[in-house]
Amino acid sequence: MADIEADWSADSTSAVNISLVAPGKTLHTFHPKFTYSMFGEEERIFGYQGLKINLKFHVCDMRPVLQITYNKKFKAVGQTEPTDLKPILEEFLPKTAFEKTAVFEAAIEADSYADWKPPGELWKTIQSGSQTFEVWKGSLADLAVQQMVKRIQVLVPFFIEGDNVESSRSPYTFMGYSTVYRYFLYQPLASPEGPKPKRQRIYHEPNLDFNLPLPKISFSNLPCRSRISQFIILPPFQAGGNGSRFYNAIFDYYLQDPKTIEITVEDPNEAFDDLRDLNDLVRLRTLSEFVTLRIKTTVSPRAGRPVPKDVLDIDTLEGIRTKLKIAPRQFARVVEMQLLSLIPLGVRQSLVLEKLDKIQDLKARQFEYRLWQIWVKKRLHKHNRDMLMQLERPERITKLEEALSSVEADYGRLLRTLDRRVQGVSSSNGKRSSPDEEEEDSGEPSAKKAKTDS
Repeated sequence: MADIEADWSADSTSAVNISLVAPGKTLHTFHPKFTYSMFGEEERIFGYQGLKINLKFHVCDMRPVLQITYNKKFKAVGQTEPTDLKPILEEFLPKTAFEKTAVFEAAIEADSYADWKPPGELWKTIQSGSQTFEVWKGSLADLAVQQMVKRIQVLVPFFIEGDNVESSRSPYTFMGYSTVYRYFLYQPLASPEGPKPKRQRIYHEPNLDFNLPLPKISFSNLPCRSRISQFIILPPFQAGGNGSRFYNAIFDYYLQDPKTIEITVEDPNEAFDDLRDLNDLVRLRTLSEFVTLRIKTTVSPRAGRPVPKDVLDIDTLEGIRTKLKIAPRQFARVVEMQLLSLIPLGVRQSLVLEKLDKIQDLKARQFEYRLWQIWVKKRLHKHNRDMLMQLERPERITKLEEALSSVEADYGRLLRTLDRRVQGVSSSNGKRSSPDEEEEDSGEPSAKKAKTDS
């Protein structure tokens, strides 16, 4: 049986080929990142030799077509039989994907594509050198948008945990997409005459005489969190700044939306965390009140006492945060990164304070660094309090120090990436570096995410 498995078992991720095509031409072909949702945790397909599952998308409107080819198919022996591919794929692909290839080719050859435009509205046009990028937005209430999204979402299970395109009849090439959902943001009522609220509030007359449902209130008119849920840039268009362009275009749109109070992200992976951190930091650095923030070295923390609240100007911070609609935890991380960037690397690496006694400037900067560490540990302790309180005090202190070290190393890695971008350092392929490109080693230790959540 083991020999049969070896001879007739194929890696499903390698067997699946995704292509963007124009009439008579394949423009890009790439493998998915994941296939376990279709073919199980082991990502294996039994019963074929030379198996190819070719999933093609029209480069502009993402119309799909499926082609399955193989050299040999296993003949069933008792209950051992080849994987039945069609019912598995039917759960993920629209019916049009199973049409004959000739029907697909005739459809994309249609002259109507000469004037084709994406459904919805053009939100932003971005010019980069000779390339033009467009970001279109649409509501799922629009049937044309619904159809487009159903086609695009075929790619979600594949990616979420170079010829030119002149042969296309349409000027549009699909590069990526995102879905953003609105969640009602409950905000406790506050009286205009009462204490100054820490966060933005909704004020209205305390009239409790109403019946549900409220027919005159539209959900779209209520305050909300706008949450980026799915975000995909297809592999051929990655590592060139397109993720940053797209993320910033989305952020710009919801920043001017009066109903959006906060812009959040649903379960980002590590790559998206990096992209988000760097672009949020760049955006914040355009504000003078942000770049002038400093740790107040006049405060004197005492052992065994709570961290002083006036290490930073909390009111100014909250004003900046609400202005740019960044969620509290994300904003805290970017503030910490910015403040760390103001502390010289030599100070961060010098751990023996006694040797700095005669160098007053270094001693002052070392104290600033100590306050920075205390401030970050305060946030880490608060965020992970339930887990940490289950540990004995010595172990709790050790875990917190480990988390701080990991967070600081990660901030250092991100700041080096951003420095290269700002300085215009060219990457190995000759392109200007960008927040969503791979980071190269530059001598400082990098870190994976700490076990204690940052």
